Amino acid sequence: MTFLTLLTPMTAVAQTDLTNVVQFPDPIEYVANPDPNDSTCIREIERAKRDIENGKVAFSQPAGFLFGHLRYETELRQLCDKHGLVFRNDMRGCTVTQGQTQGCYGAYMNKTIIEKFGPDFKDKLHREADSIVLANATNDTLWYYECDERQRLPSETKRTSDYIPSIIVTDIEIKEKKSQKYGGWPFIDLSFIVETDGSISAYYLSQFVPVLDQNREYKDELVKLAIREIKDKYPLWVPAKIKGTPVRAYNNVRVYFEKK
Repeated sequence: MTFLTLLTPMTAVAQTDLTNVVQFPDPIEYVANPDPNDSTCIREIERAKRDIENGKVAFSQPAGFLFGHLRYETELRQLCDKHGLVFRNDMRGCTVTQGQTQGCYGAYMNKTIIEKFGPDFKDKLHREADSIVLANATNDTLWYYECDERQRLPSETKRTSDYIPSIIVTDIEIKEKKSQKYGGWPFIDLSFIVETDGSISAYYLSQFVPVLDQNREYKDELVKLAIREIKDKYPLWVPAKIKGTPVRAYNNVRVYFEKK
């Protein structure tokens, strides 16, 4: 039998032919009786049992490349500590060997937590930690990627990138790298805060990419030009939101410069 990485409890994956549906085990049930040839899973279960014997029951959070980040991880760690739990990121690889199962450490810990605290305990702690973030958001400044909805321009229904239209310069002698197919002009990543009322403030440079060394001398001029452009053309944004509530958060835009 072949198993997928146990990122979430999964009961079935539909194929093109709906009459041929491949069944996958519930993670909690599987770690109670894993396949004897699934050495990856068995090692993870043994590691979980050793930790539990040493008094370390882990609140395990699946994580890997581009997934698993929690905006409320700090708050969740604090809540776990109150309940005598250890928060751990359960790192998953991008590839899985056939017949081997990742995530059994976390699944075994989940089984233990359910037995000790009940089936809804982890969900409740996730919600509580996230509610603390929202309660503190009036005094904190978040990043757009920590929010449910990113800041957007009033003309947009959703912002899906960092880009704004390129700025055309006439009196700054920047040069284009002709051999570069895309992005041959210098560019910057400019960050600023979008307040809950949509106004913007606190500009700062996140990154300057001159592309050609001779463009480095124009860095300060280009940054000033970009800030003026944002102030003049994009002074008002729809603020980021968490659970429908506007929050103060950093935004980022990428600004390319072109010489005409």
